[in-house]
Amino acid sequence: MFKFLSISFILLTLGQIALGQRINFKTYVQDENITVNVVENPTGLSFNNKQPVIVAGDPSVVNVNIGDMAVVVVEIEAPMEYDLTLEFSGLDRLSLGGVDTGVTVPFNLNFAYNNTGETSDMARRLAAVQVPSAFRTFTLPVRRRNALGGPPAPPPTPEHGGFTRPRAKTYVYIYGSLGPAPSNARAGNYSTELSLHINYSDNAF
Repeated sequence: MFKFLSISFILLTLGQIALGQRINFKTYVQDENITVNVVENPTGLSFNNKQPVIVAGDPSVVNVNIGDMAVVVVEIEAPMEYDLTLEFSGLDRLSLGGVDTGVTVPFNLNFAYNNTGETSDMARRLAAVQVPSAFRTFTLPVRRRNALGGPPAPPPTPEHGGFTRPRAKTYVYIYGSLGPAPSNARAGNYSTELSLHINYSDNAF
């Protein structure tokens, strides 16, 4: 059985005499079997944590990497046998006030995931699998299954009275690069809207 939920978030920059940016998240979950929480940096992904002043015309790119404290971490908790398909959609550039004025700042989204059950944030980040930047959609089990060549997993236990499905957590790490900011970009708030859509199968037969 396939079901759907979505997380939407807005990219917006904070600028006075220079340029910056932040991602603010809003989560929407309607299915009682799955929960989604932003557990690190719920106020957003800020490149200003890496470079406090981002100047128009500077040819350098500001990077937030998976090991940085600025990374946004999304925790998805669901029954262990679920398969999740995550899809990011939206523009790859920021515009002043969210309005297309013809001058934009490029933004490159990167993300990785961990579904191996480590107990510490550091261990989860070290074991995370980075999704190639060309991809915006990927599918993974809530908990990583046996390696190829091993025996197949048993089928999920059917729902019945008194049975509680075992649950697990998957972590998604959202980071990326900003810039270079064009020399004709005015200082101000640059924004765009991105969405994370989650389709999932409960593998019920």
